[in-house]
Amino acid sequence: MAANLRQRVTAVNGLLAAVYGEDARLSVLLERLGASAEEIGHFREHAAAEACDRVVDAVSTCFQGLRTGSRDFLVLSRRLGLDGDVATLQEVGDEFGVTRERVRQLEERARLKCRASRHRDAVEASLLEILALTRKRSLSRNPSAPDEGL
Repeated sequence: MAANLRQRVTAVNGLLAAVYGEDARLSVLLERLGASAEEIGHFREHAAAEACDRVVDAVSTCFQGLRTGSRDFLVLSRRLGLDGDVATLQEVGDEFGVTRERVRQLEERARLKCRASRHRDAVEASLLEILALTRKRSLSRNPSAPDEGL
């Protein structure tokens, strides 16, 4: 289970990098959204799996390809390992019956589509919602903790 979660987090970090066009690991993004180091640690322990699923859902809802079979996003999904192991250009090419170069082109096209601001907004809205739930759960477990502007 832990290896599976680690693999999912790695894949989602790749998807976030595609959406943001830069290094945008889940923890970095949470920090940008105002999470403290303690909250990020709690998030990793208790909400990482849910966050991974919600990030993928947020992007796929906007992109409308992950679940409906868009070839661009299927290629990106296989290359990032969203559905299992990370696949090489050759493996994806063999699967789709195209060359490695064509796979690279499809992957780049999918990355460009992911960079639309609506995808960032959807991802951030999902993460803010999960972060709020994580904060609420944390406070309910420790009611004597100071509010600290949460």
